[in-house]
Amino acid sequence: MLLPTVTPTTSKGADLLLDLRDLLLSHGHPGKCVSCFFGLLGDLRQPGALKPLRHWLEQHLEVEVSAGGREIDVLPVRLDEAADLESFCHQAIKTVRFDRSFRDRRIQLRFRYKSAA
Repeated sequence: MLLPTVTPTTSKGADLLLDLRDLLLSHGHPGKCVSCFFGLLGDLRQPGALKPLRHWLEQHLEVEVSAGGREIDVLPVRLDEAADLESFCHQAIKTVRFDRSFRDRRIQLRFRYKSAA
């Protein structure tokens, strides 16, 4: 159970929780799952209640780095290192730009589910 003690404080948080539940049950868009996670994080009295969900997302999602329609790298999803979705995305962009060396100037990032190996 990923969300047993999650109790949002607002109706927006309740909507996010229902959206997230639907996304998880339907194997929905991974980026929307992460967006709901960060939205809920700011709407809880006890953000620690999302720890099981955070671990699940980190185990099952990754960030694909692609250029010219081909995958060139994969980054792990580490949600505990960011306060919100925007900071997570900025950190991923910094990692790609400053810690990697790619010839392509136009690089795309997207969340995806890890493939079963």
